[in-house]
Amino acid sequence: MLVGTYEHKLDAKARTVLPSKFREELGDSVVSTIGIDRCVSLYSPAHWEKVMEKLQDLPFSKSRTRGLLRVMLSSAHELQIDGAGRILIPPVLREHGELVQDVVFVGVSDHVELWDKEKWKEYRAGVLDELPDISEGIEGF
Repeated sequence: MLVGTYEHKLDAKARTVLPSKFREELGDSVVSTIGIDRCVSLYSPAHWEKVMEKLQDLPFSKSRTRGLLRVMLSSAHELQIDGAGRILIPPVLREHGELVQDVVFVGVSDHVELWDKEKWKEYRAGVLDELPDISEGIEGF
């Protein structure tokens, strides 16, 4: 299971070290794409196949589905993890996540999200402020 939070930096070539705990589960490469809430989502190749199966079942005739598929899939990249444990973040994903230097990897069970450090702090603080209401509204929590 992919859990935890790890702070890192992007280097001058837009590379960052993928935390070793995540590398163990994700393998030698990851599939990256835009994430919801201005982050970058990273999937193991095996889990990406499951995501693709779900996406292929969506009705392309629906406008919102077409938009989701077009943006998500056109932004997807397979990233090799180099010998130093680094991945190169493509420009389209750096732009989407507004990733400049300080970044945070967040484990979200079946995938990892890469956030700008300040955006993550703001997002997390907002969720924490609403946590009692959120937990109240989630059935079975």
